[in-house]
Amino acid sequence: MKIYLRYLLWQLTLPTLFATLAFSGAVWLSQSLRFVDLIVNKGLPLATFLYLTVLLFPSLLLVILPCAVFCAVLFAYYRLTQESELVVMQAVGLSNIQLALPGLVLALVVTGIGYANSLYLVPTAFRQFRDLQYQIQRDFSHVLLQPGVFNTPAPGLTVYVRDQQAGGELSGILVHDERKQDRPVTMMAERGMLLQGDNGPLIVLERGSQQELDLQAQARRSLSILYFERYTLDLAAATSPPTDRQRKPQELYLNELLNPDDPTIDEERRRELIAEAHQRLTMPLAATAFALIGITILLTRAFDRRGPGRGILTAVLLAIGIQAASMAAGNLAERNLAFVPMLYVAALGPILICLLRLAGYRLLPRPRRRAPLAPA
Repeated sequence: MKIYLRYLLWQLTLPTLFATLAFSGAVWLSQSLRFVDLIVNKGLPLATFLYLTVLLFPSLLLVILPCAVFCAVLFAYYRLTQESELVVMQAVGLSNIQLALPGLVLALVVTGIGYANSLYLVPTAFRQFRDLQYQIQRDFSHVLLQPGVFNTPAPGLTVYVRDQQAGGELSGILVHDERKQDRPVTMMAERGMLLQGDNGPLIVLERGSQQELDLQAQARRSLSILYFERYTLDLAAATSPPTDRQRKPQELYLNELLNPDDPTIDEERRRELIAEAHQRLTMPLAATAFALIGITILLTRAFDRRGPGRGILTAVLLAIGIQAASMAAGNLAERNLAFVPMLYVAALGPILICLLRLAGYRLLPRPRRRAPLAPA
């Protein structure tokens, strides 16, 4: 490897690592704050908390890595410009393509990592994250019962607790169960106890009533009331196993998105799965596109005595515009698969334009200057 390639790669790699760690730390802190209360006040094990936050990282890296490469490219080439190192390299005969090669190599490496992340790590981690959420609902449902809040430990089941003591004692309990839509049930109890059963948590209701409304026929609609001294509500039985629930598109691998196993899938979900598959294939290309935008603008810009600040601002605005176009194309593709090609245009178009510009092609004709008027 030539000396200038090693030197430029080193100048790019260190800022990329630093930016990745900085962005990851900031995002991890913001995401982990959602689970801190579960540890401090509700007793969720620390190991479970750390595992939850780790499972969030693959999906976050899809956004962090392109931004880190973009910031590293702008920083490294800006510093080389300010210290006149790029001027020296250009003076000895290095072309823009040669100077851009280290940044392109780094961007391609990050793009490869992004594909491994997008196609395997993201669905694997998100699937384990959702399964762990189910496990928490079964084994740690007491951490999800917030006093003074209408909690939903399972779809169709709402639990309200006025107060909760440290030993699991509950007071002012309201349970509304509408999993059977034709026979909704509402239970109220003065007090209760949260216990851990063999299969998961139980709520033992004491001194309360159960109201069941029969909606099977309008003419025979009736309300039955049952008073009880003790009633046991199994929260673990209320939740469905992870294998029984419909997995979200983020949990599925590429082959499952393009060829769903369910033959009864409706058209809306099929569009959602196919759009998610194409977004998985195009999102990692953002690292290459962002890096080439920064390199192209800093290497091909006209000389400016005020420095490259305007060029950096232009690169940032272009990157934001491309990201917004990709997001808009993804949303449109979920509604109509005819917009799927827009995802590839938004991902590959900037890469092609930047490569042509670095090779010396002018995409727009140079404006003609008016000839000076001859003196009369």
